Amino acid sequence: MGKWIAVIALICTVCPVQAQERPLLTDVPDLVRLGAIRVDFGISFLHRQRYSLSGLEGDLMRLGESSLRIGVGEFAEFQISGVFRDFLAVTRRSPALIPPTFAGDSTSDFGDLVIGTKLKLAGEAAHRPAVSFKFAVQLPNASNESGLGTDETGFYASFLLSKRISRARIVGSLGLAILGSAVQPNSQSDLLTYGFGLIAPVHPRLELVGEIHGRQGPEHPGNESLSQIRAGARFPAAGLLWDVAAIAGLMHFDPGYGLTVGVTYEFQAFNKKRNPVTIR
Repeated sequence: MGKWIAVIALICTVCPVQAQERPLLTDVPDLVRLGAIRVDFGISFLHRQRYSLSGLEGDLMRLGESSLRIGVGEFAEFQISGVFRDFLAVTRRSPALIPPTFAGDSTSDFGDLVIGTKLKLAGEAAHRPAVSFKFAVQLPNASNESGLGTDETGFYASFLLSKRISRARIVGSLGLAILGSAVQPNSQSDLLTYGFGLIAPVHPRLELVGEIHGRQGPEHPGNESLSQIRAGARFPAAGLLWDVAAIAGLMHFDPGYGLTVGVTYEFQAFNKKRNPVTIR
């Protein structure tokens, strides 16, 4: 936790990034430039979030939705993301497949950590979209004792595409999620993941963004199909790049509605250009 706070404090003194994904969930093929570090930080409120394993339902506050992206080469970047803390105010309890162990009407836990890599396959051309490939592993940091996790590891792989049409940009992703089952030993759920979004500049200092993002396929408890719509905007202010979006859930285990707010920064950490020194 201390290291994350130190990184965020450090980047508050640098200039904001000019392109980023927040508040969208659909990733884009673009890579962070070599030697740069990009940090996202946000909070979200989700109304009527449901958990099938623990039988919990309530209002979820996600504090510190963070990601760290590092440009490690011309064709690759490293990513790590997670949530500092999830807080659920429980409004309803249903019969649980894995009963949580907390007492009272609220629970909290760390969010799952996701570690991944994005590889650039092709840049955008006149008749071709930009294409990248991303794979990631989700670690089971959120526990089933808190009622907020599954204690299972997940693997994700997807192709990312984007194409500019006039001033707007269309982005998309299509891939596979392999998720371990918390209730059936030696079993897993193989789900199709998808995302489709639009980024539309309406002013030099304002972009409107929207998407539909989710997963679909054979389900096990804890690995249900999900889908949600996000619509919002991002803009620079006070030397920072801000974003805000409304959220609407489409499936049973999605939140009813929600709101997310965040900021993004980028700074050059290594591979800095040096001015030549003249020796007399």
